[in-house]
Amino acid sequence: ARSVVLCAVPAGRDQRARAGIAAIEESSWTPIPYGLSSPGVSGADVAETDYTAFAGTKDARAVRLIVRRVRPTPGSQLALFTSYDYHAFVTDRTGPMLETEADHRRPAGVEQSIAEPKSAGLANLPS
Repeated sequence: ARSVVLCAVPAGRDQRARAGIAAIEESSWTPIPYGLSSPGVSGADVAETDYTAFAGTKDARAVRLIVRRVRPTPGSQLALFTSYDYHAFVTDRTGPMLETEADHRRPAGVEQSIAEPKSAGLANLPS
């Protein structure tokens, strides 16, 4: 089953999301293999916390805020003293956190595999 993603949360701009992410204890983060990370050195971690989507409206609902934090890569432009880049989404899907996060991230891999050849000049080839 696909995630019912209510919305991607701009973790850097949404104050409630930032507060929720900041409240996640270090021991709650689960390392995942990610990108070009080497074995034993995770490139990312995943955690979750409770969140109220659409707070303050008649549509407010309790959901899961699932967050992936990624260590900066060479060339990243993160704010000074920032250790991680955060990517968050809210969902009402039940099930294991890591499975839900991986399902949410899966289309990004497909999109990247399409974008890379296009940026290398294949967009100019006749179809």
